[in-house]
Amino acid sequence: MASLKPTNRLGRSLIAAGFGPLASQAFAIALLPVLFRLYAPADFGVWAAIQAAAVTAGSLLSFRFDLGLVIERDSAAASDLFFAIVYVVCAVAVVLGLLVAASMSSIRTFGIGPLPAALGWGWLALVGLGVACQAWLMREGAFAQISTGVVVNAIVANLVQLGGALSGDGVWLVIGSVVGQAAATLFYARCVRRSAGAPLRPVNTRAMIAALVSNRRFLQFSLPFTVLSLLRERAPIFIAGAFGTAAQVGLYSQAWRLTHLPSAFTSAALRPVFFHRAATEGLTAQGPAIDRIMGWLLVVSSPWIALLVFGGDTLFEIVLGPRWQGVGGLSAILVVPASLFMMTNWMDRLLDSIGRQDLNLKLEAVAAISSVGCLWAVLASGRSLPEAVALQSVALTLSYIAILWICYGAAGWSTARLLKSFAIACILGAAVSAVLAVLGRFLEPVAVIALGVLQAGTISAFALLMARRELR
Repeated sequence: MASLKPTNRLGRSLIAAGFGPLASQAFAIALLPVLFRLYAPADFGVWAAIQAAAVTAGSLLSFRFDLGLVIERDSAAASDLFFAIVYVVCAVAVVLGLLVAASMSSIRTFGIGPLPAALGWGWLALVGLGVACQAWLMREGAFAQISTGVVVNAIVANLVQLGGALSGDGVWLVIGSVVGQAAATLFYARCVRRSAGAPLRPVNTRAMIAALVSNRRFLQFSLPFTVLSLLRERAPIFIAGAFGTAAQVGLYSQAWRLTHLPSAFTSAALRPVFFHRAATEGLTAQGPAIDRIMGWLLVVSSPWIALLVFGGDTLFEIVLGPRWQGVGGLSAILVVPASLFMMTNWMDRLLDSIGRQDLNLKLEAVAAISSVGCLWAVLASGRSLPEAVALQSVALTLSYIAILWICYGAAGWSTARLLKSFAIACILGAAVSAVLAVLGRFLEPVAVIALGVLQAGTISAFALLMARRELR
């Protein structure tokens, strides 16, 4: 019976942490056909550029001292560190605001005016404060509150974007995102203030400086890691914009966004839970649970990979409308590395828990430099965007497989069950592809895609039900 208790706690924690991201993703997916018909690809191109800059800068405002807050067990030290992070975020945000104002003439050359630029600055400041509050809640194990904030963000942002579309101005995509982030950050701040171990100590400048100094390893290793991670995810948008049109940026950014929706869910659900568990129970003890989760993630993703590769263009033309022609082809190219990223994008926190930030940094450097370098080199040579994305995907696929293998080795886990799960997923994906190919000989493409969605959805639902049963 003793062995069941951690599993029960794990199941409850995953449900608490995962409900919000799952609900927010479901809400966003439900509105996608509407928003993609109300806004043009060029509108999403400008939004993607501002989002990339805001999320990148906002995630770095804390200099990643927020990671030290999660694993700090002493309440007094944690309070000092929390207030120090808030001051750092505010100070850096002010500096960046001045830089944005001074660089407005250069920013205009990217088609971004003063209003979108000001909104982008507000967005990044809110992201930075939200990161600090989430770190405190994660330290407290308040996964349900973090999850609820994600839902608040998605609902408010999408509703504002939906209403703003009536004006015909694409800036409402940015306004909606800023308002959604503001609502989520205010909710997080309220939860921190009302938490059982709320940081209520008087601000002590000397103690705050000491807290930052004692956590300097996160500045040394985790900050460069985050920079490289964001470079891998966000730099391609600017590179695509440098060699193409705003519409092409819109197609690429939304193909990336759509294929990475599942990874956003796993990151939000698994990262805080296992970071907390590894910090309190040790990393080695997490091996069996992670093996099971990896197996189910592979089973769930394999039929969808087969469906996108078989008929991604047809699927997205039905869902998003004819003017988004091309996003399906890019999604089919990106779906394999995106599925692997779903399994690796939260494992960096496991290495953080054992003090291997140096390994995180090396792995992310290889992934970022190789993938971004491939995309840039192909576009710079005059080749097409799909060709560049194909080589980028190869580099990302190899990098993610290496990350998975090395992380298992660093944690001391056996890879036998992982390899078995990969084999099962490959067989299942091949079977789904064969069924779709046979159906394609007798039915219209729309009918084949509809049956493919039904088939993939059934497999995923069954796998998730089995996973839920295992985690009870």
